[in-house]
Order: sequence, then structure tokens, then C-alpha cells
Amino acid sequence: MNCDWVQQNICLYLYNELADDARHEVEQHIQRCQDCAAELAAQQEFQAEMNAVPAEEPSASFLASARMRLQEALETTQQNRAWYHRLAFDPTAWLRQVRFSPALAAVLLIVGFGGGLGTMYRALGGFRPPPRTEIQGASIAGITSIDRQPNSDKVKINYERMVPDSVEGPVSDAQIKELLAFAAKNNNNNPGVRLDVVDALNSQPDDPRVREALTYALRYDSNPGVRLKVLDGLGSYVKQDIRVRNAVLEALLNDSNLGVRSGALLALEPVSADSSVRMALQQLAKEDPSAYIRTESQRVLSSMPNID
Repeated sequence: MNCDWVQQNICLYLYNELADDARHEVEQHIQRCQDCAAELAAQQEFQAEMNAVPAEEPSASFLASARMRLQEALETTQQNRAWYHRLAFDPTAWLRQVRFSPALAAVLLIVGFGGGLGTMYRALGGFRPPPRTEIQGASIAGITSIDRQPNSDKVKINYERMVPDSVEGPVSDAQIKELLAFAAKNNNNNPGVRLDVVDALNSQPDDPRVREALTYALRYDSNPGVRLKVLDGLGSYVKQDIRVRNAVLEALLNDSNLGVRSGALLALEPVSADSSVRMALQQLAKEDPSAYIRTESQRVLSSMPNID
């Protein structure tokens, strides 16, 4: 283990975010290295000074949304592509800069506050990117109906452009999936059509484009029945797809329908050890207006091993 790695991870060590084996190696290295021991002492002093400053308690939705998006960025961004990626995603480097630059600390505070407001604005439904698609060069006005053939994976999609038209094929067909994804993002279609669309998309959740359409519907569809139906298709992907996990966690925190929130809580139970999920459950168990959500959050937390 070299000094660069240790000094880059001292901040994580101080906040108990390192794995046990890495934590042990840091401790062994610091006993042998005076430079790293001095860096640890300096960061401990800085931490003590920061802890002495009174801080307002942020809301559960703000904290969870911030951690979800940071985690997603860290897991999906390719490392070492350019200098600005290191600046954006190296927390220890930022802390060292903040320590010696009050102006930079003020900028970070303003940017973080503004980013948090933007996240909450989207989570609460204020942002609605307009859906659009093209099929064979035609602008699609809306999906009128979805017909599924019995004992088959084929669907018939009736849609409108200049004149009513339709296309037929298996759900796995690229054009069919494109139309279904468009319909899932279009609140102008009636709820019955949107339910049929989600039912068809739920049969193809292994396609990342399908999951993206379903997570969009979970966040923005105006009908709680559609949002609840989406959870059936996404539930098995909360472990492996962080975008799905984040969308389901946002539904738990912000959805206006208790049934959707309950479904989201059930879907997240297999990943309750995730730090963002665990933190959200702890807040919900204490403060949520719904007695059911509080009780279920406490139940999930009690079934987990304690983390010191």
C-alpha cells in the first residue's frame, strides 16, 4: 500500500466508510509512515472543527436523493478520462481544497444547495421532458390501443399519426419496443392503454431501454395504477441496476399514493443494506406521516444485522 492511496482514503477511514480489510491496512501503514500519520492528524483536526459547527438537519428526501445521485455518478462514470472527472468525483481532494480555501467552500455550498433543489424539483414531479419518437420517419401522435395475442408474445399496437395506423410484431422487436417506450412516456394516452403498455414492457425488463421507459413511467405517470404496475416489472432489478433502485427509492420517498409507496418499500427490502436505502428507512421509521410506512420501515430495519 502506497502513501498516495492512503492519503486519498483517509477521509473515508475517518468516516468509517472503508471495508474492514482496507481499514486495517490503513492503520498498519500509518503506524509506519510519519507523513500519512501527519495527514491523518490534520484531517482529524479539520473534522473536529467541522463537527463543532452547528448544522441544520436536512430532510430525508434531500439526503437520500443526494446520495443516490452521487452513488449513481460514481458507479457509471469511467475513471481517469480527464482531469475534470477527478475533480468531480474525488471527495478527499475536494476536502483538502475546502480546508484551505473558504471561497471554494462557499462555492461548493451554493452549488450543492442548488443541485439539491433541482433534485427535489424533479423528484416531486416538476420536470417533464417531452416524450417523442419516430417510426419509419413518421411523428407519432399517440397510442390508441394495445392488443396482445393469446398464448403468444406478439402484440398489435394501434397508433395515430396523420391518419390512424398500426404495426404488429413480437414485443422483442426493436420497432415494437420503441413504440411501447414512447407510449409509456406519454401521459396523453388514456390510463387503460398505459396499463397495457406497461404490461407488455414488463415482459422485456432485461433490455436497458425498456427499464429506462419503465423508470420514467414510475417517476412521472399521473396514474397510480400504472406506477404500481411498473413496480412489478422493475422489482427484480433493484439489486443490479442502480437507476432502477434510485427510481424505486424516489417512489418510496415522494410518491403521493400509499399503495405505490408500499410496493416500493417491498421491492427495496432485498437491498435494504444499501446505505441510501437504509438511511431512508431510518428516517421513514421515525417521521413518515403514514403509520403503515413507519411500521414496515421499522420491520425491515429490525430484520437487518446491526452495523457499528
